[in-house]
Amino acid sequence: MRFKTDVALDCGGKALPAGEYSMFIGLDEREWTLVLSSWPAQQQYDSANKAEAYNYTPDRDVLRVMMKLDALPYSVDEFTIAFVDMTRTSGRLAVMWDQTMGSVAFKMQ
Repeated sequence: MRFKTDVALDCGGKALPAGEYSMFIGLDEREWTLVLSSWPAQQQYDSANKAEAYNYTPDRDVLRVMMKLDALPYSVDEFTIAFVDMTRTSGRLAVMWDQTMGSVAFKMQ
């Protein structure tokens, strides 16, 4: 997945420069982590490389922030990404899966 911003953002209290990033979500039972990395986009699907997550290593992390977890009153069958609580200068990036939503607040710097 790719994440692109044309403006610098404050994401969960951490600075994110304008740019395009590879986006990873670390899903653990009790905590989810949003990771934005400078790893380049994988140009084409490689079934032999799917376990390697595009050769990801943490040394290229640009942003790593814990997500706020909330229980959903319904189940989400497909992993879903959405922008919620949007204003002209801020909002939350939300990730929903099963009965859990993880989110990170962001605002323009």
